[in-house]
Amino acid sequence: MNIEDYKSVLKALQQIIDDAKSLMTQFEGNNIDRTLSSGNHTLHELYQRAVSSQKTYTHEMLDMLEKQAIAD
Repeated sequence: MNIEDYKSVLKALQQIIDDAKSLMTQFEGNNIDRTLSSGNHTLHELYQRAVSSQKTYTHEMLDMLEKQAIAD
């Protein structure tokens, strides 16, 4: 992967995170989180996986940038 690939992946992950947060807020505001607990649980899992992936890709991109800076 190159830096642009990382940026693209991170942008997509951020969109997933933002969408999941918005849905969680809507679920909680309409008490759907209580009546549809399995869907709410799945949404939280998706959010956690996206945040974890975002962290991983950010670290990988920063490592790549550091290696490039050392090489220059």
